[in-house]
Amino acid sequence: HYLAQHGTPLIPDDLSKHICVNLMGLENWVFKTEQGLKTIKTSNRLRTDNGEAVRDAAVSGMGITLTSVWCAYQQLQRGELVQILQDHPLVNDTAIWAVYPSSRQIAPKVRTFIDHFAKYFGEAPYWEDGII
Repeated sequence: HYLAQHGTPLIPDDLSKHICVNLMGLENWVFKTEQGLKTIKTSNRLRTDNGEAVRDAAVSGMGITLTSVWCAYQQLQRGELVQILQDHPLVNDTAIWAVYPSSRQIAPKVRTFIDHFAKYFGEAPYWEDGII
């Protein structure tokens, strides 16, 4: 709904004309461009520390957001959200970590969980099935 009213940004600089919905601390979006890295400071209508709230606000038409595919894959599949600026990849260093106490012996249930976690969120995660 937001894009129908305000248009779709075609390049990262176009974001300066748009309202965004952001996670706290992610107001600056960094893109890889032909000229190098480009940082865009977005203007916020809403800032929150909850990824689902950001996603839902974007679905309701409050603005453009930067969110993870795993959080929004169902809304993308249903067409409630659309990806924009696909020719301008974002720079990020996000990862999912399994943190556990180090010791010489890892409990079998911890090892089983880590193996399951790595497989579930590994090379072909469930949320990428047919949307990217």
